[in-house]
Order: sequence, then C-alpha cells, then structure tokens
Amino acid sequence: MGSKDDYARAIIAEGRRKGITPRGIQIGLATVYVESDFIMYANEADPDSLNYPHEDLSEDENSTGLFQQRAPWWGTVADRMDAARSAGLFFAALAKLDYNNPSRSPGSYAQSVQQSAFPDRYDQRFNDAVALYSRLEASVVVDRPDFNEYPIWSDNNQSRGGTKVDLFLLHTQEGDSNADQLARYCGNPAPGGDPKKAVSYHYTVSEDANDHGVTVVDVVDTDYASWSVGNANNRSINLCFAGSKAAWTRQDWLTKAPKAIAAAAYLAAQDCKKYGIKPYVIIPPYDGDPPGISDHRYVTEHLGWGNHTDVGDGFPWDVFIAAVNKYSGNETVTPGFTYPSTEVMIREIWEQLRGPEAKGWPQLGKNTKGENLSLVDAIAKMVA
Repeated sequence: MGSKDDYARAIIAEGRRKGITPRGIQIGLATVYVESDFIMYANEADPDSLNYPHEDLSEDENSTGLFQQRAPWWGTVADRMDAARSAGLFFAALAKLDYNNPSRSPGSYAQSVQQSAFPDRYDQRFNDAVALYSRLEASVVVDRPDFNEYPIWSDNNQSRGGTKVDLFLLHTQEGDSNADQLARYCGNPAPGGDPKKAVSYHYTVSEDANDHGVTVVDVVDTDYASWSVGNANNRSINLCFAGSKAAWTRQDWLTKAPKAIAAAAYLAAQDCKKYGIKPYVIIPPYDGDPPGISDHRYVTEHLGWGNHTDVGDGFPWDVFIAAVNKYSGNETVTPGFTYPSTEVMIREIWEQLRGPEAKGWPQLGKNTKGENLSLVDAIAKMVA
C-alpha cells in the first residue's frame, strides 16, 4: 500500500493535471486529512471495495477511499479506491466553485463538495495541508506528454562562462528534416570552431506526419551554451522544431505539430524549474524582459541582436502557454496582449479610412454626388 506521502503526491499531481491552483490542491489535502487521515478505507457496505488494496475498513455508511466518497454519487469503485482518480473526482467538483476567493475560508469549499456533518473540521486541518503541500510539491512531477527521447551529442557548444540562464527559446528549422536528421546536422564541425559558421540546439523535436509520434533529441547539455542565437547563446536554452517554418499558419502548427508543441512546453517547464527561470511566456509584441520563455524573434526585436523572425506569426501561443501552465503547475502563466495578424490589421486600417467595402461612412455625411464620405474626405471637409 502507499504511504501518506505517496498518496499526497498522487493528489498533488492530479490537481496539477487538472489545472487546479495550489490553494485548491491544499483544500483537497485538508479534505483527506479530515476524511481518512491518508488511510485507504474499504467498506463492507460497498462490497466491491474489498477487492481493492486497502488498509482498514470504514463504518461510515458506504464511504470508501481516501476522500470517503460514496456510491452512486462518486464514480466507480475503482475510482474511489484510487488516490489519483478519487482526487480527480474531488477536484472536478471543486473546480465548479470560486475556490480561490480569499473572502471565504478554504474549508468552506471542502464542505461545499463533501457536505459533511462536521463542516468546521476542514479549516482546522488546512494548515497541516499547506505544510504537507509545501514539503512535497517540488518532488511531484506531473505526467509528461508521450515522446521518445535520446541523445545525439554535438561538439558545437561552449561554456556559459558563469552567465545565468534566464531564457528558454523556440526556433523553426526552415527545412524538412526530422529531429534525428537535424540533430546529426548540428553535429557537423564548425569550420575553424567558429560558432558563426555552425549551428546547434539543446533539443530538436519533430512529430511524425503519419502516426504523430514525437521524437526529442538531446543535442547539447543544457549546462552548456548551444550555438543558436548569437550573443544570447550563453543565457538561453534553445529548442528547434525540426521540419517547421516561420511561415506556417496557426492551422499548420495545430495539424502538423500539436504533440511536438506539448513536448516543447514540458521541456520548457522542466528546465525552468531546474534553472530557476520564471515560467512566464513572453509573446509578441515582446514587452517583457527576461527571465521567461519566448522565441528567436524575441532576441531580434527585444534584445536587439540578429534578424530572425521565427517562430512566426502563426505559432499558437495560447496552446503552448496552456501546456506550459499544465506542466509547470503555475497558475500565473498568462499571455500578454497578442496583435492580430498583419493581414487583419491592414484590412481594418483600410476599412477605417475608406469605410466598409470602400463605400464610405454614412455617419460622416455625403459628398455632392450623394456618396458616403471616407474618413479622409470628412477631415478634408472639416479643415477646408
């Protein structure tokens, strides 16, 4: 059977998988403290529960498991007798409540879910739950997305020279390779050892067009600098989507690389944790300073080095951010303002000047021909 810590880790991990905030997870842990004190209970009044691993028998109605959940309201017996699955049932109910509202006590939300005859007990154990969460949360790794990972090490790297890592950057390849092929290309020796004449990344990632399996190749150890972004090499970790192009549309990305994006988000979240980088995703128009997660164009436009524009306007930042949020367990990972595409902006500017379908604006009056005035015509009429 699992230990108290094993059960608690399973509950924390399930909460993170479901996007529950730390406060919500702590409410879940407080609930288990009250309901079972982290003892897995079966119950003779729920006979099937006796067929599952358990540590003791409950005599409370037909309540079973860590959360003391009852049939027929709480899933299957297999759900109720499993730490993660029973936590999932609890968190699904909690998520329907405004449980982050500080004007209410955390225990009141546990009571809203559990409907206990002893409503005050959850708040009495909340401090214990916070302490347990604080002790264990760093050791909990949320299930990673499915990908195959292996190394093809490249000598195209350099010491970071004591520079603190504060960026995780995404790249497109602008080619048709898969992760394995691109990693081997990154192993080609640089003429004269000059980083300007060679390239490497820490990771190359690709998604198979047929079965959508994802491959991650480790190319440069993240403790060393890859040759990816010029004068930002020493401060950054760099991942390249093999076979991708900056000209891809949003639909291209979501069709060709959705699982590769999830893998990239997972790697970013893990490396942010390893190097103490805030898992904040800095997206166009790049109005944030490091630390954070961004792309090659960030180095061009915000840090002022180079002329690269990848990963491009079509990259689905919202999808990537949601995955970073999921794998980092950080409820504060949010995007900044996103500009519409250049095509949309040009059309809106044109229509503002000329009116819908270039037929002018009826609100601005008409000319001698009875035609609606454009914005330019109206201003000209005003200053005439």
